[in-house]
Amino acid sequence: MKNKFLHYINEHKLFDNKSKILLAISGGIDSVCLANIFIRLEYDIELAHCNFKLREGESDQDETFVSDLANKYKIPFHSISFETNNYALSNKLSIQMAARDLRYKWLEKVRQEISADYIAIAHNQNDNIETFFINIINGTGLKGLRAIQNKNNFIVRPLMFASRDQIEEYVKSESLNFREDSSNISKKYLRNKVRHDLIPLLKELNPSIENIITDEIEIIKNTYSIFKEQVDRVVEEISCQTDYGIKISKKELLKLKPINTYLYETLNAFGFSDLKSIKNSILTKPGKQFFSKSHRLLIDREFIFIEKIEDRFFKDILIDESTLILNSPLNISFRISSEDHIDKIKGTACFDYERLVFPLVIRKWKSGDKFIPSGMKGFKKLSDFFIDNKINRLLKEKTLLLCSNDDIIWVIGSRIDERYKATSKTKKMYIANLLDK
Repeated sequence: MKNKFLHYINEHKLFDNKSKILLAISGGIDSVCLANIFIRLEYDIELAHCNFKLREGESDQDETFVSDLANKYKIPFHSISFETNNYALSNKLSIQMAARDLRYKWLEKVRQEISADYIAIAHNQNDNIETFFINIINGTGLKGLRAIQNKNNFIVRPLMFASRDQIEEYVKSESLNFREDSSNISKKYLRNKVRHDLIPLLKELNPSIENIITDEIEIIKNTYSIFKEQVDRVVEEISCQTDYGIKISKKELLKLKPINTYLYETLNAFGFSDLKSIKNSILTKPGKQFFSKSHRLLIDREFIFIEKIEDRFFKDILIDESTLILNSPLNISFRISSEDHIDKIKGTACFDYERLVFPLVIRKWKSGDKFIPSGMKGFKKLSDFFIDNKINRLLKEKTLLLCSNDDIIWVIGSRIDERYKATSKTKKMYIANLLDK
């Protein structure tokens, strides 16, 4: 087992013998096996255990077992207890997804605190096969058919080469004690149904099914790498990064075939799943919005905009005469000048200082706002100004105004108000300069 372990981590470049590893250990057979291999090979490891408080006294006994194991081998030990049920309810997650979220967030926190290179998880070949079928049952694209990755950023899974039978054989040969998780027997979890019902049935049809599926997963992984490279290249050609996210050309997107595949691979990464409705709206309904847990998608006249969902609460910002620079939410510098030269550079606004009433206010625009755009004589509703200048909905929402005594003096980054602009008669100018981020 140790030789196969070394061959696997070297072949897949998971880590080297100088790496510091934080091992997630439950006390079950897989993680105890992995801990023993690390110890035998004298790796620099620390142990981390999560107590999810889901199995009454058993959870505490698991923690005690792992703590004793760490003490026996004089290995640094980290542990934490979670109120998993409460977390699941408040975040509307299944118990398993709640535990997963809590576990990985905490492990990454500990990894950073101890300056470990990687977090090792004891997933094995059978876990990979089960995940393959779970993803099919729940619905998945080509990406999901790759099942579990042996390396994902700081997460490594060095036992993926080993079957459950091989792990059991190794643990027996080393006379290792481990904890049995009673929840692994319960059929209320989909993974256990796959493990105890589906896999045995498939093995009746073909005793070699586990090896076959493992080989198929490897083929899918390699195929996906080639496929993803092509998709990314094409999507990059029809999209661009903006200050607020990604902008994709509707016209160019609709030329792609098969459109459903490109949509899935592009939007699934941002958590969007209702691809049929999104596709229909791209064809028929400009202005429609869709939300995932992390992003918003807006279908405009010519483009699709994808932005990360942020806190939309905005508090007005006061700018007094001593303010020289603002760093958030925009980068703007301010200065008072007696020069007679008026800058006409994009992003720079020059005002007649004597007309201003301080403090100035930066605020969001609202319905009913109006101003006199420079070069015009009469008032114009801001909503009409946006339409005339073809400012899309996403940019409208992010537009901020600079105001003096309730008057809009600058639609920031766009147009100043005729009443407040600096002229040849201006004695002192107030200059606002929108800086690059």
